[in-house]
Amino acid sequence: MTRAVAIPSGSWPLEMRAETAAAYCDEPSVEAFLKKVPHVYSEPARSKGSLPKWHRAKLDRDIARRHGLQAQGPQLVEDAAGLL
Repeated sequence: MTRAVAIPSGSWPLEMRAETAAAYCDEPSVEAFLKKVPHVYSEPARSKGSLPKWHRAKLDRDIARRHGLQAQGPQLVEDAAGLL
């Protein structure tokens, strides 16, 4: 069974569940989006008691990279160990 995506009215949230992230990335279904994680799209943040969530800035970066562009804005650090 394919789960449909829905574009939220107004603006896109900073943090998105799979259904919202799939719509943001213009994927035809949630399953199509999830098949591209982690090869095209970043892994979601996971925390106990919460559904996996994707950050809008990371999705923007992933989409820009896919098109050979550099994302606008601050550099995102994936591993805080490099900051120590």
